[in-house]
Amino acid sequence: MGSSCRHCRLGNRRHCFYRQCITANGMERGVFTINRRIPGPAIHVCKHDTIVVDVENQLEGLGSTIHWHGFHQKANPWMDGVPMVTQCPIAQDTTFRYQFCAAEAGTQFYHSHTGFQKANGHYGMVVVRDPNDLNRGHYDYDLSHHRIIIADWTLDMVEKWVPGLQTNAMRVDSILINGRGRYFNETTGTRTVAPLTVYQVEYGYRYRFRLISSGSQYCPFQLQIQNHSMLVISTDGGTVQPQHTVDTLVSISGERYDFVLTANQPPGNYWVRVRGIGFCDPMRVEDFAVLSYRTKESATPDSGLTVEQTLAFPKAPLPLYDDPYPEGIVFNHQTAPCYTPNDTYICAADLESYEVFRDDELIDVVPDHTFFLGFYVIRANNSLLFSEHGFSHFATVQDEFNTIGATNMISFVPPSFPLLVQPELIVDENAQFCNVSHKPAHCTDDHLCFCTHRMKVKHNDVIEIVLYDTAKVRQKFYHPFHLHGHRFIVTDSGRFPSDILTDQITYLRNLRTVRRPNAHCPPYKDTMSIPNRGYVRVRFRADNPGFWLVHCHFEWHLANGMGLVLQIGEPDEMLKPPANFPRCGSYQPPMETDSLQGNSAVP
Repeated sequence: MGSSCRHCRLGNRRHCFYRQCITANGMERGVFTINRRIPGPAIHVCKHDTIVVDVENQLEGLGSTIHWHGFHQKANPWMDGVPMVTQCPIAQDTTFRYQFCAAEAGTQFYHSHTGFQKANGHYGMVVVRDPNDLNRGHYDYDLSHHRIIIADWTLDMVEKWVPGLQTNAMRVDSILINGRGRYFNETTGTRTVAPLTVYQVEYGYRYRFRLISSGSQYCPFQLQIQNHSMLVISTDGGTVQPQHTVDTLVSISGERYDFVLTANQPPGNYWVRVRGIGFCDPMRVEDFAVLSYRTKESATPDSGLTVEQTLAFPKAPLPLYDDPYPEGIVFNHQTAPCYTPNDTYICAADLESYEVFRDDELIDVVPDHTFFLGFYVIRANNSLLFSEHGFSHFATVQDEFNTIGATNMISFVPPSFPLLVQPELIVDENAQFCNVSHKPAHCTDDHLCFCTHRMKVKHNDVIEIVLYDTAKVRQKFYHPFHLHGHRFIVTDSGRFPSDILTDQITYLRNLRTVRRPNAHCPPYKDTMSIPNRGYVRVRFRADNPGFWLVHCHFEWHLANGMGLVLQIGEPDEMLKPPANFPRCGSYQPPMETDSLQGNSAVP
């Protein structure tokens, strides 16, 4: 609600649609924008088109990068957009050109991969259309404005809570749907009056909707469309068989889902309802968009507004938080039992890919490597955190409640130079990297270690990763795991029995047999939620040489160490960036004390 919005917040609705007006949830705060928009401009291309984007960094005093979430970057791994892994941060007032082939069809996602910029507004959609889409016969329209980009939102810039405050913990204040929402003040019981997103349809037609979960905090999002169901046809850009029609769809940060909505209800306006669940249940946060049937008798627009702008200010009161919608069939609920006959819950891993996408070798062979990765949230008290040898990164939830993220008790420290671009600086691998079996001398087996965590595999190896949550108690908290540069199949998922508190790996080793009843054609994904006190088993072929980030997709967890680098192949097997590609690193020349004495330049 900046100056471009003029008197929007004072009730002049026409001003809310002025050029470059960002209403968000109707409250004033600083934002980060791309081309002065939230979300950034949508990119629509065809499969195998070349995407060229110039990123001009105008952030005062900040570096930045853009990650192209869902694109594998096989021909240009230096375009992945991860600072100090695949490129240097883009410095203030400089421009970096991303140029790559749109080889991966489907609904993809771009966002800043630096600091907390995504949480402040740096994200957008990429749609790559495939003329050979196997689900083309299941919908009539695939319209560019039928996008649902969901993001959490706070009343202040999120850096207010970095690393944190003693007095109050960070919370989600609103949910934005395509950058729009309304803030509900629990104390006064009032909402801001800001425009909502509007989706227009016509009776009798089938529409493809594209959903991106751009969450930054700890909440899964629950989507319901009043009196309408959703036929799931894609996940994370991968086409799946249209077998599941659901009433409630849950997504977590980084996931994408495409679904078909059939406009078969009496013409009128229906609520699109998105609620933060799980960890956000106590916050009672939800927001709305409008699904409107276009008819010959469509509403007469208000003075100075179009029909769509008029619909963005619905005359009907918004539902109250305690007004329930029937949940019906729930898709991808974070605590739902998977692989069991059930009329209520369907898991993401229950989806079926098409036979043409089946990779027999990936499914049937014994993997070359199996890695067990435990995701840890470690609590540290003030006396330990602020000791002489305190920790390099942490998050403060409240006084005496500090947390650090880790994988296998290793909290990730980024390297001081981009590994893919300057591999010649890796002089000693043992000194540069660490893993479970090789830690620096200052680390002990059972204590937290800070170092550059790396897993190394050979090019074209079949890799199995078993990711598990190490929490000792059941709680509404889930980690979205994202793999860069690849997609994987999900072969197993579940929760630990209540008596398994410490020796999770032994339990998981005894579950080595793939248990999926529909493993014939498992779905391909690049982001998957790890259940609380549970696990996910995935497989992929390491066919993309390079250095690739593996991490929790919540910004706070990655910033606090919940990630690692996967090295595929040796540096001489990796594609080399252009000769003039930006380089960076530490500058620590020898101290020449003799030449410095008596040479003060201060007048």
